[in-house]
Amino acid sequence: MIESSILMKPPVTKDHKTKVRVRLTFGDGLWQLLARTQHIISRVRHKELRECGVTMNEAVVLLTILRLKRPATPVAISEQLFWAPHTVSELLKVMEKKGTVRKVRDLERKNLVRVEITEKGLDAYLKSAQRKSTRRVMSVLTKEEQIQLWTLLAKVRDKGIEQLGLHVPDIFPPSDPDKF
Repeated sequence: MIESSILMKPPVTKDHKTKVRVRLTFGDGLWQLLARTQHIISRVRHKELRECGVTMNEAVVLLTILRLKRPATPVAISEQLFWAPHTVSELLKVMEKKGTVRKVRDLERKNLVRVEITEKGLDAYLKSAQRKSTRRVMSVLTKEEQIQLWTLLAKVRDKGIEQLGLHVPDIFPPSDPDKF
């Protein structure tokens, strides 16, 4: 593994000449690159979603509801997004107040709540899907590079899922880019 040493200023101490040596692995740098890249792309996407009247998280929830192959429930949404159930519940309350989703009782299982997209929500999603910022950002890569990146990110994501001991039915995006 590649390592680099970085001299860092320590917290303020009595002895101002103290230096701290931190060993960072190549994996540490890669993690920083991945996190910062995701943050930058999210900022670009957030900027255009504001024009559609939805937040990044709301757009993700709308897409998840549309693509689920089973009834969209708060639990199914949280499983798909790897978000805590209370996070999804709070966001759904906000979205319901905005009129983009509605919660309805399942007719067969009275204790089950399904989430449906309203016409306003569908309109917001369709407007957001027409925006091209993420496509423009990804266009810097060739198709082959995009497939390589997909494969590598899926491999890392799947290892994280394994380490967390999660079982995720209908994982999205799929690990195999040919199944997208």
